[in-house]
Amino acid sequence: MVRHELGATRRFGWYFLDDYAEWLGQREEQIADILALTPDETPDGRLQLGVVIAESKYIDYASLAAKRKESQKQLRDTVRRINDAIFGDPQRLDRDLWLSRFSDLMLNGVQYPANSPIDLAAWRRAVRCGECGIHLRGYSHVFVSGPSDAPECSDFVTVAESENSWQEIFSRARLRELVLSYAKDANPTPIRRANAGEDIWKEQAYRRPSDRIQIVHRRKTDDESGTGGDAPSAGHTQGSQPIPFKPARVSPPATVQAPIPIPQVTPSGAWPWPQVGQLIARYQGGSEDGAGDEEWMRQVESKCKGALQQFQLQSKLLTKALTPNAALLKFQGSANLTVEQVLKRRSEFLTTHALNVISVRAEPGVVAIAIARPNRRVLHLPDVWKQWNPNCTQGNHDLLIAVREEDSSPLFLSPKSNAPHTLIAGSTGSGKSVLMQNIILGIACTNTTEQAKIVLIDPKLGVDYFAFEGLPHLQGGIIDAQDNAILTLNELVGEMNRRYTVLKENKVSNIFDLNRKPNPTEHLPFLWVIHDEFAEWMMTPEYSDAVADVVGRLGVKARAAGISLVFAAQRPDANVMPMQLRANLGNRLVLRVDGEGTSEIALGEKGAERLLGKGHLAAKLEGESEIVFAQVPFVETDFLVQMVAKLKETT
Repeated sequence: MVRHELGATRRFGWYFLDDYAEWLGQREEQIADILALTPDETPDGRLQLGVVIAESKYIDYASLAAKRKESQKQLRDTVRRINDAIFGDPQRLDRDLWLSRFSDLMLNGVQYPANSPIDLAAWRRAVRCGECGIHLRGYSHVFVSGPSDAPECSDFVTVAESENSWQEIFSRARLRELVLSYAKDANPTPIRRANAGEDIWKEQAYRRPSDRIQIVHRRKTDDESGTGGDAPSAGHTQGSQPIPFKPARVSPPATVQAPIPIPQVTPSGAWPWPQVGQLIARYQGGSEDGAGDEEWMRQVESKCKGALQQFQLQSKLLTKALTPNAALLKFQGSANLTVEQVLKRRSEFLTTHALNVISVRAEPGVVAIAIARPNRRVLHLPDVWKQWNPNCTQGNHDLLIAVREEDSSPLFLSPKSNAPHTLIAGSTGSGKSVLMQNIILGIACTNTTEQAKIVLIDPKLGVDYFAFEGLPHLQGGIIDAQDNAILTLNELVGEMNRRYTVLKENKVSNIFDLNRKPNPTEHLPFLWVIHDEFAEWMMTPEYSDAVADVVGRLGVKARAAGISLVFAAQRPDANVMPMQLRANLGNRLVLRVDGEGTSEIALGEKGAERLLGKGHLAAKLEGESEIVFAQVPFVETDFLVQMVAKLKETT
């Protein structure tokens, strides 16, 4: 493998490092196995030396976890010892010693025919004097020989805390390929490349050793003894300019997930009113990820893989993606990498490796780890809406509320496709009010007043909704009195029963079919009932009974009647959110909450307490197989005011 990597036609010297354990200052069982040296000359006459250190284990699958750790440590200790001596900064006193050793090893181990034009003496002199570029790499090779039913365990990882060092693990099937390649004297690099999922062998980087330290002995002169004069300096470091070299270009170690393309909006035809599409199209704000963000992503990838290796967990990276909130890294799952194993190490990820793990999710054959960004990217509502093409012909019931972290695709809330009723939970600063504004604005901008109506109840006297005053879709304005709210909720039940009568008269099963019918007796607008901070009034027995009764009666029949409830609270605790009410609010949009208990009530499981706030969302929607993590776009006040003003002009 090493011979084909550096060039099968080159001359090599092979050395068992156990014979040189004293040089490394370690016992034989603590160092790598083989040192390979191969001199080379570039077309322009520059001399250079390839150095590869290899450590190998031929093992049974049962001992893989322990042996891969042992092999990494042996390689790390050996490579660091040699690398620090030759390239160390600050320069090492044993730099010349190691270069001389390499020079002597070349003489003893690299065989050239007598008629060869190679001037080995000149080469050795160049190595000894530090005038020869050196390419140094290390490999930990672990070959799994059995049993025959052992699972696929091939892996390729960077060895932590060791420069230019990798561990290659070959399963029984991969090992068979290598042996057959060896038997045919074929190049095994394609097998290694397939195992790694990248190509680190494309180019080799040669660099000159660190500058030599010269110690100048200071002698006293006659002038210094009595007559004065300038004394020479006690010592100085003398060096030369490094030789130019072409740095290795390493391919990305994993597939970078590109966002799923979304059809661009057509402002003139996608929205009920041209003014809405024009205002969105004219928006010039927004932000994009920069080079610094990409560099942070690369650092996090390396840190995370190194952390998993130190924890003796598999670290084969499959895909990576930079989301507005996090680096999303997907590793190949196995018995040696599970969600539970990563969660147990969450504190160590943070304290030892400075990685704030937001979530760890299981997918088929995959463990997905999300690591928080220090500088999050703000999504702006108009930018997100430019990629939205709502179908407003018969009214729109699919509201774009966020952007998925998984693939940057839009996340929709739909009382038609999902559950009819929704619970929103989030503490102060979580972005709950912004999410509510998204929902209200989404309804108003994609529906005429004949297609949708909004009932807005807010115990906080509407302080978060002043911008919506006068919105034509609001039915009865902003309701901020408890008595009016109870009256409105009770009227909903009567309206639902009336709507069922209309459906019966028109021989249709739901409001959607009714409004598509050519000549119905009545067109019914979809009714959105949005109740913010409902927990505040739920402490009042009268109000609690009224809400529980209304939600219980609407729970089964509301979807067909075209009525959707959206209830929001900071802390939907058990005492303000009875089991019956919880069961009927099937969609859960949960932002950051105060603790695990609130997360379990609102989301059905722990995890929402670790969200980052400011619109970072965990959504459990009916029809989705698992929790969806997403980012709610920010609504700027100026844009909100302008949009509401445009909507007022349409009436």
